[in-house]
Amino acid sequence: MKIESSQLDKVFHDFLTLKKLRRTGWQLRGIRNGESIADHCFGVVLLTHMLAGNIVSVQINRERAVSIAIVHELGESRVGDIPYTALKYFPDKSKIEQQAVEDVLTPLGPLITGESLELFKEFEEGSSIEARFVRAIDKLDMLITAAEYEKTGFAGLSDFWHNNTTFKPLEEFPEIAKYAEHLRLSRDQRVSGHHDQH
Repeated sequence: MKIESSQLDKVFHDFLTLKKLRRTGWQLRGIRNGESIADHCFGVVLLTHMLAGNIVSVQINRERAVSIAIVHELGESRVGDIPYTALKYFPDKSKIEQQAVEDVLTPLGPLITGESLELFKEFEEGSSIEARFVRAIDKLDMLITAAEYEKTGFAGLSDFWHNNTTFKPLEEFPEIAKYAEHLRLSRDQRVSGHHDQH
């Protein structure tokens, strides 16, 4: 399929938007220059690549998991990063983002669009072990980032550590859940130590 340069311009503009948009969860907690959506996506892709082969509790197709990780936030280039507190106002969030993914990729032709939509739906529905693994990694990346922000002095992130929806997706993968619990315990020790100094 021949792709016009002007069409590629549109696609790449959307890709670059992911570098410009900040993750709203951090902004709502006062971290104005927090990670972009693209930063988060890279973290999820890298963690998926590194950890998928080290999971012994289940068998994970690393190549497919990485492919899912690559597209899992692509719709946000058009929709933006809807914070957790706003989700109840967007009951069709998944459908909206799916349409955005299709709109973004259509200029690249039906093959890449169809493949990417299939991966995106798989992630949203959690219909495969790879999709659920990427969901768990998505949460793990968030916890790692929260820990780093707190180490540099940012406060007000307790809800990330005491929210069941953060840790629930990890339960299927004991190795990931164990590391997340390590992060939480380390965080509790930092917080209690900080309070002891006052």
